[in-house]
Amino acid sequence: MHRRLSISLLLLSALACGRDQRASSDTVGNAARAEASRGPDPILIRLPRAGGAVRAYLYPRLDSVVWTGRTTSVDRVLGFDPEGGALAIVDAKGQPARVDLRLGESGVATKATLASLVAPIGAEIYGVDARGAAVRLSRGGDWSFTPPYPARAVFPQTDGGLVIAAQHGNEAVLWLMRPPDTKVRDTVVLPITMRSIHAQVGDRVYLATDTALVGVRGRDLSEVPSIRVRGHIVALAPTPSGDRIYVATAGDSSLSVVDRYTDKVASTIQLPGAISDLRMDGLGRYVLVRPARGDSAWVVAVATNHVVGSVRTKWSGDLPATAPDGAIALNSGRDVIFVDGETLQAVRTVAGGASDFWYFTFWNGFRARAAGVDQPVSFARTDSAPVDSSARATDSATNVAVDSVTRPAEPSHPVATPPAPAPTHPQPAVPTTPPAPTASASAPFTVSFAALLNEAKAHALADSIDVAGAHARVVPSQRAGTTIYRVVLGPYANRAAAEQIGRDSKRSYWVFPGQP
Repeated sequence: MHRRLSISLLLLSALACGRDQRASSDTVGNAARAEASRGPDPILIRLPRAGGAVRAYLYPRLDSVVWTGRTTSVDRVLGFDPEGGALAIVDAKGQPARVDLRLGESGVATKATLASLVAPIGAEIYGVDARGAAVRLSRGGDWSFTPPYPARAVFPQTDGGLVIAAQHGNEAVLWLMRPPDTKVRDTVVLPITMRSIHAQVGDRVYLATDTALVGVRGRDLSEVPSIRVRGHIVALAPTPSGDRIYVATAGDSSLSVVDRYTDKVASTIQLPGAISDLRMDGLGRYVLVRPARGDSAWVVAVATNHVVGSVRTKWSGDLPATAPDGAIALNSGRDVIFVDGETLQAVRTVAGGASDFWYFTFWNGFRARAAGVDQPVSFARTDSAPVDSSARATDSATNVAVDSVTRPAEPSHPVATPPAPAPTHPQPAVPTTPPAPTASASAPFTVSFAALLNEAKAHALADSIDVAGAHARVVPSQRAGTTIYRVVLGPYANRAAAEQIGRDSKRSYWVFPGQP
Protein backbone atom coordinates (compact mmCIF):
# COMPACT_ATOMS: atom_id res chain seq x y z
CA MET A 1 0.00 0.00 0.00
CA HIS A 2 2.78 2.39 0.99
CA ARG A 3 4.65 1.59 -2.23
CA ARG A 4 1.51 2.23 -4.37
CA LEU A 5 0.92 5.54 -2.57
CA SER A 6 4.52 6.64 -3.23
CA ILE A 7 4.23 5.80 -6.90
CA SER A 8 0.92 7.66 -7.16
CA LEU A 9 2.41 10.74 -5.55
CA LEU A 10 5.37 10.56 -7.93
CA LEU A 11 3.03 10.45 -10.92
CA LEU A 12 1.02 13.41 -9.64
CA SER A 13 4.23 15.36 -9.06
CA ALA A 14 5.47 14.58 -12.57
CA LEU A 15 2.17 15.66 -14.09
CA ALA A 16 2.26 18.91 -12.13
CA CYS A 17 5.83 19.52 -13.28
CA GLY A 18 4.77 18.95 -16.87
CA ARG A 19 1.89 21.38 -16.51
CA ASP A 20 4.18 24.02 -14.97
CA GLN A 21 6.71 23.59 -17.76
CA ARG A 22 4.06 23.81 -20.48
CA ALA A 23 2.41 26.79 -18.80
CA SER A 24 5.74 28.62 -18.60
CA SER A 25 6.56 27.79 -22.21
CA ASP A 26 3.06 28.86 -23.26
CA THR A 27 3.60 32.21 -21.52
CA VAL A 28 6.76 32.82 -23.52
CA GLY A 29 5.12 31.67 -26.75
CA ASN A 30 1.99 33.75 -26.19
CA ALA A 31 4.04 36.86 -25.50
CA ALA A 32 6.06 36.33 -28.65
CA ARG A 33 3.00 35.64 -30.76
CA ALA A 34 1.24 38.72 -29.38
CA GLU A 35 4.30 40.77 -30.27
CA ALA A 36 4.36 39.39 -33.80
CA SER A 37 0.63 39.83 -34.35
CA ARG A 38 0.93 43.49 -33.45
CA GLY A 39 2.90 44.06 -36.61
CA PRO A 40 5.61 46.66 -37.17
CA ASP A 41 5.33 50.03 -35.42
CA PRO A 42 4.51 53.26 -37.28
CA ILE A 43 7.69 55.30 -37.34
CA LEU A 44 8.41 58.94 -38.17
CA ILE A 45 11.98 59.78 -39.13
CA ARG A 46 12.96 63.46 -39.20
CA LEU A 47 16.18 64.26 -41.09
CA PRO A 48 17.64 67.79 -41.15
CA ARG A 49 17.64 68.90 -44.77
CA ALA A 50 21.16 70.29 -44.48
CA GLY A 51 22.45 67.34 -42.46
CA GLY A 52 22.96 66.82 -38.74
CA ALA A 53 21.08 64.96 -36.01
CA VAL A 54 18.37 62.65 -37.32
CA ARG A 55 15.58 61.67 -34.91
CA ALA A 56 13.04 58.88 -34.89
CA TYR A 57 9.66 58.78 -33.16
CA LEU A 58 7.03 56.13 -32.53
CA TYR A 59 4.16 57.84 -34.34
CA PRO A 60 1.99 59.58 -33.18
CA ARG A 61 4.11 60.32 -30.09
CA LEU A 62 5.98 63.22 -31.67
CA ASP A 63 7.17 64.64 -28.34
CA SER A 64 9.29 61.62 -27.41
CA VAL A 65 12.41 60.72 -29.39
CA VAL A 66 13.16 56.99 -29.38
CA TRP A 67 16.40 57.16 -31.39
CA THR A 68 18.95 59.69 -32.60
CA GLY A 69 21.73 59.42 -35.18
CA ARG A 70 23.56 61.42 -37.80
CA THR A 71 22.77 62.07 -41.43
CA THR A 72 24.16 63.85 -44.44
CA SER A 73 22.03 66.40 -46.24
CA VAL A 74 18.86 64.96 -47.74
CA ASP A 75 16.94 65.88 -50.87
CA ARG A 76 14.62 62.87 -51.05
CA VAL A 77 14.16 59.36 -49.67
CA LEU A 78 14.39 56.39 -52.05
CA GLY A 79 13.20 53.64 -49.73
CA PHE A 80 13.58 51.85 -46.41
CA ASP A 81 15.03 48.40 -45.68
CA PRO A 82 12.95 46.86 -42.86
CA GLU A 83 15.36 43.94 -42.47
CA GLY A 84 18.61 45.85 -42.15
CA GLY A 85 17.16 49.12 -40.82
CA ALA A 86 18.77 51.23 -43.56
CA LEU A 87 17.20 54.30 -45.14
CA ALA A 88 18.29 54.97 -48.73
CA ILE A 89 18.35 58.69 -49.54
CA VAL A 90 19.62 61.15 -52.13
CA ASP A 91 21.68 63.99 -50.64
CA ALA A 92 21.74 67.63 -51.67
CA LYS A 93 24.49 66.88 -54.22
CA GLY A 94 22.36 64.23 -55.91
CA GLN A 95 24.47 61.36 -54.55
CA PRO A 96 22.85 58.21 -53.12
CA ALA A 97 23.50 57.64 -49.43
CA ARG A 98 22.35 55.44 -46.56
CA VAL A 99 21.29 56.19 -43.00
CA ASP A 100 21.79 53.13 -40.78
CA LEU A 101 19.20 53.07 -38.00
CA ARG A 102 20.98 50.23 -36.21
CA LEU A 103 24.44 51.82 -36.09
CA GLY A 104 23.28 55.44 -36.16
CA GLU A 105 25.66 56.20 -39.01
CA SER A 106 25.25 57.55 -42.52
CA GLY A 107 27.44 57.62 -45.57
CA VAL A 108 27.46 58.17 -49.31
CA ALA A 109 26.92 54.92 -51.22
CA THR A 110 28.96 56.15 -54.22
CA LYS A 111 30.48 59.41 -55.40
CA ALA A 112 29.62 58.62 -59.00
CA THR A 113 26.85 60.64 -60.60
CA LEU A 114 23.80 58.41 -61.10
CA ALA A 115 20.47 59.08 -62.76
CA SER A 116 17.13 57.26 -62.48
CA LEU A 117 17.85 56.40 -58.83
CA VAL A 118 15.45 53.91 -57.24
CA ALA A 119 15.50 51.77 -54.10
CA PRO A 120 12.07 50.25 -53.45
CA ILE A 121 13.07 48.54 -50.21
CA GLY A 122 16.19 50.53 -49.36
CA ALA A 123 18.61 47.59 -49.15
CA GLU A 124 19.82 47.96 -52.74
CA ILE A 125 20.11 51.21 -54.68
CA TYR A 126 19.79 51.12 -58.47
CA GLY A 127 20.65 53.78 -61.00
CA VAL A 128 22.23 54.63 -64.34
CA ASP A 129 25.76 56.02 -64.49
CA ALA A 130 27.15 58.63 -66.87
CA ARG A 131 28.14 55.96 -69.44
CA GLY A 132 24.62 54.53 -69.54
CA ALA A 133 25.44 51.41 -67.50
CA ALA A 134 22.89 50.01 -65.05
CA VAL A 135 24.31 49.99 -61.51
CA ARG A 136 23.27 48.25 -58.30
CA LEU A 137 24.79 49.41 -55.01
CA SER A 138 24.59 46.97 -52.10
CA ARG A 139 26.59 46.32 -48.96
CA GLY A 140 27.47 42.89 -50.25
CA GLY A 141 29.19 44.40 -53.30
CA ASP A 142 28.30 46.61 -56.24
CA TRP A 143 27.18 45.35 -59.64
CA SER A 144 26.95 46.96 -63.06
CA PHE A 145 25.94 46.03 -66.58
CA THR A 146 26.62 47.99 -69.75
CA PRO A 147 23.81 47.33 -72.26
CA PRO A 148 24.26 47.69 -76.04
CA TYR A 149 22.57 51.11 -75.85
CA PRO A 150 22.81 53.61 -72.95
CA ALA A 151 20.23 52.84 -70.30
CA ARG A 152 17.70 55.50 -69.38
CA ALA A 153 15.78 53.81 -66.56
CA VAL A 154 15.92 50.73 -64.32
CA PHE A 155 13.06 48.83 -62.67
CA PRO A 156 13.92 46.38 -59.83
CA GLN A 157 11.47 43.48 -59.57
CA THR A 158 10.24 41.80 -56.40
CA ASP A 159 11.55 38.42 -57.61
CA GLY A 160 15.13 39.71 -57.85
CA GLY A 161 15.02 40.56 -61.54
CA LEU A 162 15.90 43.91 -63.07
CA VAL A 163 14.36 45.50 -66.16
CA ILE A 164 16.63 47.97 -67.97
CA ALA A 165 15.13 50.40 -70.50
CA ALA A 166 16.92 52.32 -73.26
CA GLN A 167 15.96 54.40 -76.28
CA HIS A 168 17.48 53.47 -79.65
CA GLY A 169 16.24 55.66 -82.46
CA ASN A 170 12.44 55.45 -82.54
CA GLU A 171 12.36 52.26 -80.48
CA ALA A 172 12.47 51.48 -76.79
CA VAL A 173 14.60 48.45 -75.92
CA LEU A 174 14.12 46.55 -72.64
CA TRP A 175 16.39 43.90 -71.17
CA LEU A 176 15.64 41.52 -68.32
CA MET A 177 18.55 40.72 -65.99
CA ARG A 178 19.00 38.94 -62.69
CA PRO A 179 21.89 40.56 -60.77
CA PRO A 180 24.61 39.69 -59.96
CA ASP A 181 24.47 37.63 -63.14
CA THR A 182 25.39 39.65 -66.26
CA LYS A 183 23.55 37.36 -68.65
CA VAL A 184 20.58 38.90 -70.48
CA ARG A 185 17.52 36.75 -69.74
CA ASP A 186 15.20 38.35 -72.28
CA THR A 187 14.84 41.33 -74.60
CA VAL A 188 11.88 43.19 -76.10
CA VAL A 189 11.76 46.05 -78.61
CA LEU A 190 8.80 48.45 -78.49
CA PRO A 191 8.13 50.78 -81.43
CA ILE A 192 7.70 53.84 -79.20
CA THR A 193 9.55 56.93 -78.10
CA MET A 194 9.66 56.71 -74.33
CA ARG A 195 9.45 59.81 -72.20
CA SER A 196 10.73 60.50 -68.70
CA ILE A 197 7.43 59.40 -67.13
CA HIS A 198 7.44 55.71 -66.18
CA ALA A 199 6.29 53.52 -63.30
CA GLN A 200 6.42 50.09 -61.74
CA VAL A 201 2.81 48.98 -61.16
CA GLY A 202 2.55 45.63 -59.42
CA ASP A 203 4.29 43.13 -61.70
CA ARG A 204 4.20 45.49 -64.68
CA VAL A 205 6.53 48.15 -66.03
CA TYR A 206 4.82 51.07 -67.79
CA LEU A 207 6.50 53.57 -70.12
CA ALA A 208 4.70 56.76 -71.09
CA THR A 209 4.46 58.02 -74.65
CA ASP A 210 2.69 61.24 -75.62
CA THR A 211 -0.80 59.74 -75.34
CA ALA A 212 -0.49 56.23 -73.94
CA LEU A 213 1.00 53.94 -71.32
CA VAL A 214 2.84 51.01 -72.89
CA GLY A 215 3.60 48.12 -70.55
CA VAL A 216 5.34 44.77 -70.17
CA ARG A 217 5.33 42.15 -67.43
CA GLY A 218 8.46 42.38 -65.35
CA ARG A 219 8.97 38.63 -65.01
CA ASP A 220 9.30 37.86 -68.75
CA LEU A 221 8.90 41.15 -70.73
CA SER A 222 5.69 39.93 -72.34
CA GLU A 223 3.62 42.86 -73.59
CA VAL A 224 0.36 43.94 -71.95
CA PRO A 225 -2.38 46.03 -73.61
CA SER A 226 -1.54 49.70 -74.03
CA ILE A 227 -3.63 52.24 -72.12
CA ARG A 228 -4.78 55.22 -74.16
CA VAL A 229 -5.33 58.62 -72.54
CA ARG A 230 -6.27 61.99 -73.97
CA GLY A 231 -3.42 64.44 -73.62
CA HIS A 232 0.24 64.67 -72.69
CA ILE A 233 0.97 62.63 -69.52
CA VAL A 234 2.62 64.70 -66.77
CA ALA A 235 2.26 62.44 -63.71
CA LEU A 236 1.39 58.88 -62.66
CA ALA A 237 0.38 57.55 -59.23
CA PRO A 238 -0.36 53.80 -58.92
CA THR A 239 -2.07 52.46 -55.81
CA PRO A 240 0.13 50.27 -53.57
CA SER A 241 -1.76 47.16 -54.70
CA GLY A 242 -1.40 48.14 -58.36
CA ASP A 243 -5.10 47.78 -59.13
CA ARG A 244 -5.49 51.40 -60.24
CA ILE A 245 -3.33 54.08 -61.82
CA TYR A 246 -4.11 57.78 -61.49
CA VAL A 247 -2.99 59.68 -64.59
CA ALA A 248 -2.69 63.46 -64.95
CA THR A 249 -2.34 65.12 -68.35
CA ALA A 250 -1.03 68.57 -69.24
CA GLY A 251 -3.52 71.44 -69.04
CA ASP A 252 -6.34 69.12 -67.99
CA SER A 253 -8.39 69.59 -64.83
CA SER A 254 -9.60 65.98 -64.80
CA LEU A 255 -7.75 63.07 -63.24
CA SER A 256 -8.03 59.79 -65.12
CA VAL A 257 -8.42 56.56 -63.13
CA VAL A 258 -7.12 53.51 -64.99
CA ASP A 259 -8.36 50.03 -64.10
CA ARG A 260 -5.31 47.81 -64.50
CA TYR A 261 -7.44 44.70 -65.03
CA THR A 262 -9.38 46.12 -67.97
CA ASP A 263 -6.47 48.30 -69.13
CA LYS A 264 -8.85 51.19 -69.69
CA VAL A 265 -9.77 54.50 -68.12
CA ALA A 266 -12.56 53.46 -65.77
CA SER A 267 -13.51 56.95 -64.55
CA THR A 268 -12.38 60.54 -64.29
CA ILE A 269 -12.29 62.91 -61.33
CA GLN A 270 -12.99 66.57 -61.95
CA LEU A 271 -10.72 68.99 -60.09
CA PRO A 272 -10.79 72.80 -59.78
CA GLY A 273 -7.84 73.34 -62.12
CA ALA A 274 -4.92 71.93 -64.10
CA ILE A 275 -2.66 69.32 -62.45
CA SER A 276 1.14 69.27 -62.24
CA ASP A 277 1.96 66.38 -59.88
CA LEU A 278 0.51 63.44 -57.94
CA ARG A 279 1.51 61.79 -54.65
CA MET A 280 0.02 58.48 -53.47
CA ASP A 281 -0.51 57.55 -49.83
CA GLY A 282 1.72 54.59 -48.92
CA LEU A 283 -1.33 52.73 -47.61
CA GLY A 284 -3.54 53.64 -50.56
CA ARG A 285 -6.12 55.83 -48.78
CA TYR A 286 -5.54 59.22 -50.43
CA VAL A 287 -3.93 60.64 -53.53
CA LEU A 288 -2.63 64.19 -53.13
CA VAL A 289 -2.91 66.34 -56.26
CA ARG A 290 -0.69 69.34 -56.89
CA PRO A 291 -2.27 72.21 -58.84
CA ALA A 292 -0.38 73.74 -61.74
CA ARG A 293 -0.43 77.03 -59.81
CA GLY A 294 -0.39 77.99 -56.17
CA ASP A 295 0.76 76.45 -52.88
CA SER A 296 -2.01 73.99 -52.14
CA ALA A 297 -3.12 70.39 -52.59
CA TRP A 298 -6.35 68.68 -53.49
CA VAL A 299 -7.11 65.58 -51.44
CA VAL A 300 -8.83 62.69 -53.23
CA ALA A 301 -10.15 59.66 -51.31
CA VAL A 302 -9.01 56.56 -53.19
CA ALA A 303 -11.83 54.33 -51.92
CA THR A 304 -14.56 56.52 -53.42
CA ASN A 305 -12.63 58.71 -55.91
CA HIS A 306 -14.25 61.61 -54.07
CA VAL A 307 -12.54 65.02 -53.81
CA VAL A 308 -12.35 65.66 -50.07
CA GLY A 309 -11.24 69.26 -50.48
CA SER A 310 -8.28 71.61 -50.72
CA VAL A 311 -5.53 72.40 -48.19
CA ARG A 312 -2.78 75.01 -48.17
CA THR A 313 0.74 73.57 -48.32
CA LYS A 314 4.10 74.03 -49.93
CA TRP A 315 5.29 71.07 -52.01
CA SER A 316 8.70 69.59 -51.24
CA GLY A 317 10.34 66.19 -51.59
CA ASP A 318 8.58 64.96 -48.45
CA LEU A 319 5.48 67.06 -47.80
CA PRO A 320 2.57 66.99 -48.11
CA ALA A 321 2.40 63.36 -46.97
CA THR A 322 -0.15 61.01 -45.45
CA ALA A 323 0.73 59.76 -41.97
CA PRO A 324 0.11 56.15 -40.82
CA ASP A 325 -3.13 57.12 -39.03
CA GLY A 326 -4.58 58.86 -42.10
CA ALA A 327 -3.76 62.41 -41.01
CA ILE A 328 -2.13 64.57 -43.69
CA ALA A 329 1.08 66.43 -42.84
CA LEU A 330 1.34 69.83 -44.54
CA ASN A 331 4.27 72.22 -45.02
CA SER A 332 3.31 75.74 -43.96
CA GLY A 333 6.77 77.08 -44.77
CA ARG A 334 7.95 76.94 -41.15
CA ASP A 335 5.68 74.55 -39.26
CA VAL A 336 4.24 71.14 -40.07
CA ILE A 337 0.48 71.08 -39.67
CA PHE A 338 -1.49 67.84 -39.44
CA VAL A 339 -5.06 67.81 -40.70
CA ASP A 340 -7.65 65.06 -40.44
CA GLY A 341 -7.85 63.18 -43.75
CA GLU A 342 -11.66 63.13 -43.76
CA THR A 343 -12.52 66.61 -42.50
CA LEU A 344 -9.26 68.46 -43.36
CA GLN A 345 -9.50 70.16 -39.96
CA ALA A 346 -6.18 70.93 -38.25
CA VAL A 347 -5.45 68.52 -35.40
CA ARG A 348 -1.80 69.24 -34.55
CA THR A 349 1.00 71.70 -35.29
CA VAL A 350 4.73 70.92 -34.97
CA ALA A 351 6.46 74.28 -34.60
CA GLY A 352 9.55 74.64 -36.81
CA GLY A 353 9.07 71.14 -38.18
CA ALA A 354 9.34 72.13 -41.84
CA SER A 355 13.10 72.58 -41.49
CA ASP A 356 13.38 68.78 -41.39
CA PHE A 357 12.68 66.15 -44.03
CA TRP A 358 9.78 63.96 -42.85
CA TYR A 359 9.55 60.27 -43.68
CA PHE A 360 6.86 57.88 -42.43
CA THR A 361 7.43 54.13 -42.43
CA PHE A 362 6.78 50.96 -40.41
CA TRP A 363 9.45 49.10 -38.44
CA ASN A 364 9.80 47.08 -35.23
CA GLY A 365 13.50 47.84 -34.75
CA PHE A 366 12.82 50.35 -31.96
CA ARG A 367 10.53 48.01 -30.06
CA ALA A 368 11.50 46.94 -26.56
CA ARG A 369 11.59 43.19 -26.13
CA ALA A 370 8.55 41.81 -24.30
CA ALA A 371 9.47 40.83 -20.75
CA GLY A 372 7.71 37.47 -21.16
CA VAL A 373 9.90 36.52 -24.11
CA ASP A 374 13.04 36.79 -21.99
CA GLN A 375 11.54 35.24 -18.85
CA PRO A 376 13.51 32.11 -17.89
CA VAL A 377 11.44 28.93 -18.01
CA SER A 378 11.35 27.02 -14.75
CA PHE A 379 11.66 23.23 -15.08
CA ALA A 380 10.14 21.72 -11.96
CA ARG A 381 11.65 18.36 -10.96
CA THR A 382 11.66 15.78 -8.24
CA ASP A 383 14.84 14.75 -6.42
CA SER A 384 14.85 11.52 -8.42
CA ALA A 385 15.34 13.30 -11.76
CA PRO A 386 18.92 14.15 -12.69
CA VAL A 387 19.24 17.73 -13.95
CA ASP A 388 20.82 18.52 -17.29
CA SER A 389 22.12 22.07 -16.96
CA SER A 390 22.41 22.37 -20.74
CA ALA A 391 18.62 21.92 -21.20
CA ARG A 392 17.13 24.63 -23.40
CA ALA A 393 13.51 25.67 -23.80
CA THR A 394 12.72 27.00 -27.25
CA ASP A 395 9.67 28.98 -28.20
CA SER A 396 8.51 27.82 -31.63
CA ALA A 397 7.09 31.24 -32.53
CA THR A 398 10.32 33.19 -32.09
CA ASN A 399 13.04 30.52 -31.93
CA VAL A 400 14.20 32.18 -28.68
CA ALA A 401 16.28 29.71 -26.67
CA VAL A 402 16.09 30.02 -22.88
CA ASP A 403 19.13 28.57 -21.11
CA SER A 404 18.30 29.30 -17.49
CA VAL A 405 17.00 26.37 -15.43
CA THR A 406 15.75 27.07 -11.92
CA ARG A 407 14.86 24.63 -9.19
CA PRO A 408 11.31 24.94 -7.83
CA ALA A 409 10.48 25.63 -4.23
CA GLU A 410 10.18 22.62 -1.95
CA PRO A 411 6.63 21.21 -1.77
CA SER A 412 4.62 22.00 1.34
CA HIS A 413 4.13 18.24 1.95
CA PRO A 414 7.09 15.90 1.60
CA VAL A 415 6.87 13.38 -1.19
CA ALA A 416 8.52 10.02 -0.83
CA THR A 417 10.82 9.33 -3.77
CA PRO A 418 13.30 6.59 -4.53
CA PRO A 419 16.95 7.65 -4.27
CA ALA A 420 18.56 8.91 -7.48
CA PRO A 421 21.15 6.57 -9.00
CA ALA A 422 24.72 7.61 -8.38
CA PRO A 423 26.01 9.40 -11.48
CA THR A 424 28.97 7.94 -13.29
CA HIS A 425 30.48 11.43 -13.66
CA PRO A 426 30.00 14.47 -11.45
CA GLN A 427 26.89 16.34 -12.52
CA PRO A 428 27.21 20.00 -13.55
CA ALA A 429 25.81 22.61 -11.23
CA VAL A 430 22.34 23.88 -11.96
CA PRO A 431 22.56 27.53 -13.09
CA THR A 432 20.04 29.88 -11.59
CA THR A 433 19.09 33.16 -13.14
CA PRO A 434 16.74 35.70 -11.61
CA PRO A 435 13.57 36.32 -13.62
CA ALA A 436 13.73 39.02 -16.23
CA PRO A 437 12.06 42.21 -15.00
CA THR A 438 8.77 43.39 -16.34
CA ALA A 439 8.38 46.86 -17.79
CA SER A 440 7.18 48.63 -14.67
CA ALA A 441 8.12 51.74 -12.75
CA SER A 442 10.72 49.75 -10.77
CA ALA A 443 12.12 47.82 -13.73
CA PRO A 444 15.74 48.39 -14.77
CA PHE A 445 16.56 50.00 -18.11
CA THR A 446 19.11 49.03 -20.74
CA VAL A 447 21.01 51.29 -23.14
CA SER A 448 21.22 49.81 -26.65
CA PHE A 449 23.69 51.10 -29.24
CA ALA A 450 23.12 48.72 -32.14
CA ALA A 451 21.56 45.43 -33.21
CA LEU A 452 23.77 43.83 -35.86
CA LEU A 453 23.77 40.68 -37.93
CA ASN A 454 27.59 40.46 -37.97
CA GLU A 455 29.08 39.20 -34.70
CA ALA A 456 32.58 40.52 -35.39
CA LYS A 457 31.27 44.02 -36.07
CA ALA A 458 29.17 43.89 -32.93
CA HIS A 459 32.19 42.99 -30.78
CA ALA A 460 34.30 45.66 -32.49
CA LEU A 461 31.65 48.25 -31.71
CA ALA A 462 31.30 47.05 -28.12
CA ASP A 463 35.07 47.26 -27.60
CA SER A 464 34.99 50.91 -28.63
CA ILE A 465 32.31 51.93 -26.11
CA ASP A 466 33.51 52.79 -22.60
CA VAL A 467 31.36 55.03 -20.43
CA ALA A 468 32.48 55.89 -16.89
CA GLY A 469 34.59 52.73 -16.79
CA ALA A 470 31.76 50.49 -17.97
CA HIS A 471 32.38 48.51 -21.15
CA ALA A 472 29.60 47.66 -23.59
CA ARG A 473 28.87 43.98 -24.15
CA VAL A 474 27.35 41.89 -26.93
CA VAL A 475 24.15 39.97 -26.24
CA PRO A 476 23.02 37.51 -28.95
CA SER A 477 19.35 36.75 -29.46
CA GLN A 478 17.22 34.97 -32.02
CA ARG A 479 14.65 36.66 -34.25
CA ALA A 480 12.78 34.59 -36.84
CA GLY A 481 15.65 32.11 -37.00
CA THR A 482 18.30 34.82 -37.40
CA THR A 483 20.86 35.67 -34.71
CA ILE A 484 20.92 39.36 -33.79
CA TYR A 485 23.91 40.70 -31.84
CA ARG A 486 22.89 43.57 -29.56
CA VAL A 487 25.50 46.01 -28.24
CA VAL A 488 24.31 47.20 -24.83
CA LEU A 489 25.21 48.77 -21.50
CA GLY A 490 23.29 48.19 -18.30
CA PRO A 491 20.82 47.52 -16.91
CA TYR A 492 20.41 50.67 -14.82
CA ALA A 493 18.02 51.32 -11.95
CA ASN A 494 15.89 53.89 -13.78
CA ARG A 495 15.42 55.52 -17.17
CA ALA A 496 17.10 58.76 -16.13
CA ALA A 497 20.33 56.93 -15.28
CA ALA A 498 20.21 55.00 -18.55
CA GLU A 499 19.57 58.18 -20.56
CA GLN A 500 22.55 59.85 -18.87
CA ILE A 501 24.81 56.94 -19.83
CA GLY A 502 23.53 57.17 -23.40
CA ARG A 503 24.28 60.89 -23.58
CA ASP A 504 27.72 60.44 -22.01
CA SER A 505 28.60 57.84 -24.64
CA LYS A 506 28.41 60.53 -27.38
CA ARG A 507 26.88 57.90 -29.64
CA SER A 508 23.51 57.08 -31.08
CA TYR A 509 21.49 55.06 -28.60
CA TRP A 510 18.01 54.16 -27.41
CA VAL A 511 16.74 53.06 -24.02
CA PHE A 512 14.30 50.25 -23.34
CA PRO A 513 12.90 48.75 -20.11
CA GLY A 514 14.18 45.38 -18.97
CA GLN A 515 17.25 43.39 -19.94
CA PRO A 516 18.24 42.20 -23.43
